[in-house]
Amino acid sequence: MPTIEDALDDLTLQASEIIARSDHRQIVMDLYNVISQKCENGDLINELNGIERVFYLCQTFALSMCDGGIESYYSETSGNFANETVEALLEMKANRTALILDRANGIFHEGVVPEDQQLRIEELKSLDYREISWLFDLLDHEFQELKEDLETLSLHYVLCHKEAFM
Repeated sequence: MPTIEDALDDLTLQASEIIARSDHRQIVMDLYNVISQKCENGDLINELNGIERVFYLCQTFALSMCDGGIESYYSETSGNFANETVEALLEMKANRTALILDRANGIFHEGVVPEDQQLRIEELKSLDYREISWLFDLLDHEFQELKEDLETLSLHYVLCHKEAFM
């Protein structure tokens, strides 16, 4: 029976093969799938090195925004890392996207998003829904209209830090 170390070695090999491709079109999504497996969709995020973690947080946020918007992001476990994701986006040079998330994080007490999903949902429920709904809609719209190419920034980040994924 394979050990956890064997499984992680296999995932590292998969990541190495993905990064070595000459066709860059699928690198970001395929690598995200491998990194998601490695950290069990965030449950074992501490298994990731710093570079992988930045990549994972940024991709998770971008996918959440495209799949349901900021309210959905906070309602899911991916929102557990909302505070750290702002820094991850800045690290990836996605400055405008980081600003959007930072503005959304500002609705929470002292601008700090609870890392516990249930506490975060309870805090959201305690706020004036009309007020946060309006802000979330505005930020979702700003994200959709954003001229920042997160796919290209992600690819550039991966290619600049290849060794961290191997």
